[in-house]
Formats: sequence, C-alpha cells, structure tokens
Amino acid sequence: MPKVISYTPPWLSRPSPGAALFSSPAPKDPASSKNTKDAPYLGPSRTLARRGNEVLTVVDNQIRWSSLTRLKDEWQQRARSKNQSNDTESGAPYRILTVPVYDQIRQIIPSPNGAFLAIVADHTVYIAVLPDSAHLSTADSSPIRVKTYQLGPTTHVIPESPVVSALWHPLGVYSNLAGCLVTVTEDAVVRVWELDRNNHWSFDRPTVAADLRKLVDGTSSDQDFAPSGFGKNKGFSSDYVDMEVASARFGGVGSEKEDAWAAMTLWIAMKPGDLYALCPLLPSKWRAPSAAVPSLSAAIIPKMSVLEEDPLDYGDQLAACRQQYEWLAELDNQEPLQIIPGSATEPESEILTRPANLGAIPKLQGPFRVDTGDYADDLDLCDMLVIAAKADTDALMMGEEDELTLNSGGDKLSATVICLSSLSGRVYLCLETGGVEGQWLPKARKNAFRVPDSEQSDLLLLEALDTVEEDRRTSDTWPMFSPDAHSRYNFFVTTSHSVVFISLSSWIQRLEDELQSEDTSGSAFRLQILCEGNASILESIIKVDDASISSSQPAHLPASLVYHDYDLGYLLLTSHACDPYAAVLEKPNFFPSFSLETGAQQTDSPTVPPHRPPYQVPSILYSDSPLEFFVDKHVPHRYRSSLKEKVLLSPATLDLVAAAHRILSAHTNALERAASDLFRRCERLQGELRDQLGQVADVADRIKGVSSEISEDGQRKEGSRSTAALDERLKEAKDRQTELVQRYEAIRNKVLKSGGRPLSEKESSWFAEVEALSQSFDKERKEESAEQISQRLESVKEIASELLTEAKSVASRIPTATEPNTPGSPSSAQPRVPQRLQRAKIADAMKMVERESAVIESITTRLARLNTMV
Repeated sequence: MPKVISYTPPWLSRPSPGAALFSSPAPKDPASSKNTKDAPYLGPSRTLARRGNEVLTVVDNQIRWSSLTRLKDEWQQRARSKNQSNDTESGAPYRILTVPVYDQIRQIIPSPNGAFLAIVADHTVYIAVLPDSAHLSTADSSPIRVKTYQLGPTTHVIPESPVVSALWHPLGVYSNLAGCLVTVTEDAVVRVWELDRNNHWSFDRPTVAADLRKLVDGTSSDQDFAPSGFGKNKGFSSDYVDMEVASARFGGVGSEKEDAWAAMTLWIAMKPGDLYALCPLLPSKWRAPSAAVPSLSAAIIPKMSVLEEDPLDYGDQLAACRQQYEWLAELDNQEPLQIIPGSATEPESEILTRPANLGAIPKLQGPFRVDTGDYADDLDLCDMLVIAAKADTDALMMGEEDELTLNSGGDKLSATVICLSSLSGRVYLCLETGGVEGQWLPKARKNAFRVPDSEQSDLLLLEALDTVEEDRRTSDTWPMFSPDAHSRYNFFVTTSHSVVFISLSSWIQRLEDELQSEDTSGSAFRLQILCEGNASILESIIKVDDASISSSQPAHLPASLVYHDYDLGYLLLTSHACDPYAAVLEKPNFFPSFSLETGAQQTDSPTVPPHRPPYQVPSILYSDSPLEFFVDKHVPHRYRSSLKEKVLLSPATLDLVAAAHRILSAHTNALERAASDLFRRCERLQGELRDQLGQVADVADRIKGVSSEISEDGQRKEGSRSTAALDERLKEAKDRQTELVQRYEAIRNKVLKSGGRPLSEKESSWFAEVEALSQSFDKERKEESAEQISQRLESVKEIASELLTEAKSVASRIPTATEPNTPGSPSSAQPRVPQRLQRAKIADAMKMVERESAVIESITTRLARLNTMV
C-alpha cells in the first residue's frame, strides 16, 4: 500500500507557473461560453494523457501540452534565485495544440510509441500527429497547428451512436507513419483501423468491421456481419437493449510474459452486466512476441492429441481445436515480414500477417456474467480492467534442457482477473478461470460441424468494493480504472470526487502459491480460508471538497495518470475545476524485511507522517467579472445608445437592472461561498494549532520533569522519585518485545513447515476426525433443540460431579505406599501372590489372545475370499 508523502507539489500549485497549465482564462467572446448543463454527459472522461514525463490535458476544449520535468526544474531554479518578478513576464508554461475539433472532447489517447493522438468527441474521432518533445520544448509558446486526420468521415460523424472506447491495438505495428486503432461504439459495433499516413484511404474505411448484435446470433462465417448503413431500417431486437456497450478493453498488453491469447482478445462490457470476448482480433499485419507462437503450439497440439483419442465425446471441441491448429499451421509456415530487435524494455518480436484460411472476424464468445447476489438484474457497468494470465512456461519448455525465465517475480497469476465498475461506485473483482482461446464460426457447407453452444459462463466474484461514500453518490458518477506503475494487480479508481487505490498483489501471490503447490492435501481447506478473507486493500488517496466544486465546472474528475520517474517520483495526477490535484506517493516495498531485534517491518524509505491536501483556491476568486460582456450579450442594440444618457425610470431600465442583478448575484454568491469556506478553514486551522501547541507543551513538561531528576553525569539525583517504577515498566516492555519476537518466529516456522512439506498421516487423520466431528455436531445440533442441549449439559455436569465425589472417597480409603505395614510398602507383612499363580494367569491370558488372533485371521480370510468371488 503506497503511503502519501505529500499532496499537490508546489510546482503545480499557485502562484507557480505550472498551475496555469490547468487554469481556464476568461472567455474572449460571449459565443464561446457554452452551457454544458443543457446536454448532460454520462460517459468516460479521459481528458488527461501522458507520454513519458509529458502531460496532455483538455482545457476549454483545447489540447495543451507540457513537460512535468521541465515545470519542476524551472520552479526549482526560480526558487533558488528568489526572482519572482519574472513569473509574470515569462510565457505560458505549455503549448496549445490546435486541432479542428468543435464538439466537446471526451477522450485523448496517445499511441504506444507516442507518434499519434486519438481525439474522441461525442460522435467524431480525429487522429493527430504529435510532434516530438524537442520540437514542443522550444522557447516559443505560441499555439502550434498539428496535422490531423478525421477517422471515418462517413462513419464517426452523425449523432447516431457515440464512440465509447478507442483503443490502440497492443499487437499493432507502430511507426511515425503507421498505427492500428480499434473503436467501439455504443451500438456494439467494433471497427479496426490500420492507419497509414501514405494511404489516406486507411483513415476513411476500417479493415475489419463487425456488428456484435448480428455476430451473437451468427451460425456461419459466410454471413454478413458488417454494420448496417446509415438510414437503413434496423428493426428491433432484444439484443439492442442487452448489448449496449459500456466499455471495452484488450486482455493483455502484448508482453511475452502473459498468455499468448490475451493480447488478441477484445473484451466488451455491456451496461446491463454481460461481458463478451472476441478472440483473435488482429490487424492484417501484427507484431508477434518471441514466445507467442511457441506458446500457442505448446497449448494447441497436446490438447488436440487428447481430444482425438475420443472424437465421439468431444466432437465440437475437437472441431474447434482443429480450427486453431489450421490457423496456427499457416502462422508457423510464414516467413516474418520484419524482425524487430529487442531493447532493454521490450524483447525481440516479429511482424507477421494474419492467417487467411479463417475469417478475420472471430466468433463472439459469451456472455460472461457476474453473480452478485443482488435482486437487481442490471449492474449499470461503466468501465472495465482486464489483467492477463501469466504464460505457461512449464508447457512451453517441456522437454527442453534450458530453463525459460519469463515469470521473474511473483506478481503473476495463472488466471485472468477482470475488474468492473458500476454507476453506483461499486467495483467488482472477478476471476475468469476457464481461459478464452481463439474460436471461429464454421463455413457454410454440408457435413460441417455444428456451432458450439454459447452457453453462459459465470465469472468467479472475489469481492465487491464501494469506492464512493453513500452520501456522495450522484447520478453522473462514472468510475474509471487507471493501472499502476509498479504492479499489474494494483490500480487506481477515479470517481466524480475522489481517487482510491486498490491492491490485489498480496492476495494474488498467496492464491498462486496455493494453486501451484504440489501438496494437495488440505488444499481445499486453505483455499476456503483464503477466499473467505479480504482479497483486496482499498485506500483513499485524493478527495475533492464539495466547497471547491463550482456549478459552472464539470463535476467529474478525469481519469488519473500515474508517473514513476527519477525526477518526478511516484506521482498521481488528476484535475478538477481548473485546479490540479496530485499526490506524491511512496514507492511500495513488496518484500519488507522483519527485524528480529525490534519486531517491526523495515522498509527502504522512512515513515512519513500523513499530510492534509493543500488548500486549492477556488477559480471564482481569480476569475474576471461576468459583467465584462454584459452589454454585448444582454443589451439590445436599440438600447445601447441610452446607456450613455441619464438614467430614466422605465420598464426597459428595470429589465436591464434586473438582468445585471441576476448575473452579478450569481457571481457574488459564488464569491461568498468561497470566502466562507476559507474562513471556516482558517478557524479550523487555529483550533488545530491550539491543540498541537497544548500537546507540545504537555510533552515538554513531561520531558522537563524527567530531565530534572537526572544530573549532568547521567545519574539520577538524590531525593528524586524512585526508579523502581520506571525500571519495572522498561523490563515489562522488553519482556513483551521478546515474547512477540518468539511468537512471530513460532508462527513463521509453522507457516513455512505447513507450506513447504506434505501433511503427515497423523495430521491428515486429525483433519478428517475434526471434520467428521464437526459434521456430526452440526447434524445433532440441527436435530435437537436448544432445551435438549441445555438438559444434556446439566446432566453431564451432574454425572461429572458425582464421579469426582466418588473418586475422592475411593482415594481417601486407599492407603498410600509410604505408610508402614501396607501391601505396597517394602516392609509389608501381608502375604504376597505366589509366582506359580501369576504364571498360570499369564498363560491363560496368552491363550485368550491367541484364540482372538485366530478368529480375526479366519474372518479376514473369508472376507478376502468373498471379495474374490464378487
């Protein structure tokens, strides 16, 4: 769990120039002031993007670029020189990227190589060519017009279905001239765009387009799954309601450490709660990691061999596996178009073409559903995050002498993790254990295998978390996921008023260790205990106060960004109402060491006390007067000449004064609320300072009292208080510390032994006995009432007391061995038992044992004979 070291750094706060990056200047034209309340927006808001240490943000529907490292360095230089007079003379600390987008920009998504920027409005998509950092970091701060292409001028333009998600394909081929973008609209249409600046047709028409509402009922690959043209009657179907897309994500990032099918799988989340998967969804040219094709071979070929042993029982699965084999065979016989050499961050990869023996549109798999246990049918999903399963290196390296070190580190799980968010602010953490593989529809010909039934698959719900407080839930809350920079199983959730951190790392590691353990005895018990506990850790990082929310500003935070750099540190960044909100986090230590001397966990960084978020000055306090454009906007032309004359008491003058009063009263009301909030903060700060001073004074008095009893040589003065109490407290603390260390070592050794060796027969039988006793007790408890149990308990107590009394009376009558003249004493004069009689009794006992042994052997022989006959 990362600790918050500090909140918004000073180089992003006012009056530093870095704060101007997110601030909105006064409108220059009344027509430019748009009322966003007339058309409320309910959807993803991703108006912040990063490219390395750079940041791209949308302010007043204009895209701004800046370098956070540059902003920090300039602030540090000015702080050292103490020259604050140059702040007003220097230019803006950002560059404006001029793009021909007139609708409200909702999302900006940079390409993986940083060469392109996808700009998503309500119904239009633009692709802008981003200049490099050196060109944007010049001293010139004037706006720069970038080369922009409209994506699908006849596709994403009319207000029919808005664009929900725009994703850069993780296996696409990227350069300064080419890229691959996937767009998903609300009406469940998926389009793959293979962009090429040398071919303008690539921006007009997608290479792959599929209507999922048609594909869900598809029976043959020869059918037409293309989206319906504009103006055509689409009819009505129940799928139009159930298949309204909320979000889409790829199942992987194209790494060789993850499952080979993951980066080819496009997951689509529908608003009611169903999930679908398209696998494999590839462009005509795609980048294959070095371990992708061998991993697919190691998974498909053994599976096909097993299914061919019994083709009658596994006919459908065998046919689907043969499709995968044919697709893989064509892929394996290709010569790479290009080999991309590896680097320090990325391994070597190959450029391959998509196999042509099967269609480009795969079969739609699903629906995958989450059983939340609620009575509501619709979950109202908003966003999703998919974490791919790790690559199966054991199957890949079977029969090889060398070991493949792909899974370095323990942050891997052999199952897919799917995180979903809903409008209520709840986050669902799910596991998909079956695995999604490539599937295609069959061709329309005779004697072809029938389509495998697309039955509903349930996702394993791990936990449901509430990220929004009940009193702050609004109808426009749209939680969005942002991946962490340190672990795949850590992520941030941005809501309308806050940013929370969720971690699955520790739970995932324990689950994977249990799944990969060779000792299966007691595994069900340990998995049950593991699943009954908390699977995640939730921590609130940033909260926006209601007082800082202006009615004229959008009420939702954009999806937060995570930076991890030597210059910036571990930084979380978002913005709201023209103000940046950031948090400098402590780098997590996933393997803390335990000190046996102190009994505490040791980390590389010191413990940092919590900080309060700094006060953000409301934008209303530094905004211009709203009466600046009052005359141009509210006064008709025929009355403007009368403004320079004497004021006359007339209805026109009354209307003019009333209009000015309405505008000015709204402005002064906002000023009053901002000033009152500042006054309340100052009063609270004074009270807290008084409390802190009182605590400091108390500690000072205690220190003074202790130091007054100690002389300069370190010895206690004569006549001072006795040291017995202090010595006793110190001894108790040391004993307590030693006891804690011993308990920790005992628990640690016990855990290591339980997880590192198989259970013995005695332990296994003990587990079985405890479980049988528990079941019998539960059964008896259900059959008997509470009164019967209480009666039985009372009778048992009475019998126990009677037996105890009788035992005491018997013990009192038996003489002790130490008393003289007793049979047990050496000097006893009573007659002893003769040895001849003792031998006779022992002989009789031995004969009895032999007879019983003979009876047991005969019974065993008869049972064995009966089993042989059966």
